[in-house]
Amino acid sequence: MKKLLYLSVFVAVGLLLAGAMPSFAQTKTEQTSGPDVDGFVWLMSSDAEKKSFLFGAGSAVAMEYHVRAIRKEEPSKFIKGWTEALKDVSWSELASEVDAYYDSNPDRKDKLVFEVIWQTIITPRLNK
Repeated sequence: MKKLLYLSVFVAVGLLLAGAMPSFAQTKTEQTSGPDVDGFVWLMSSDAEKKSFLFGAGSAVAMEYHVRAIRKEEPSKFIKGWTEALKDVSWSELASEVDAYYDSNPDRKDKLVFEVIWQTIITPRLNK
């Protein structure tokens, strides 16, 4: 009998919590930007977040590069440019260069980070 009482209390609490959880998911969070990272998001990000973003992007680029190499396909211009122009650049250096762009161009914070990396960092290095 005691077991049945404890079991029913346990089940009741479980049902209450299960019913409460979906309501927590309904809380709307304020989204400051779309899925792309622009200067507004970049400048509000911590140093660790910036490096993590670049590491993730760099990992995706490296994977794309190697998959295409295995398939004997030519990598895209962006992938090839990233791997060639940034091969000796650390995540800290790259983050600092992006920071410098947005600091020097406060009116261009709407420009996406990938555009900044391509137009102001990769392309000039490839054209040397």
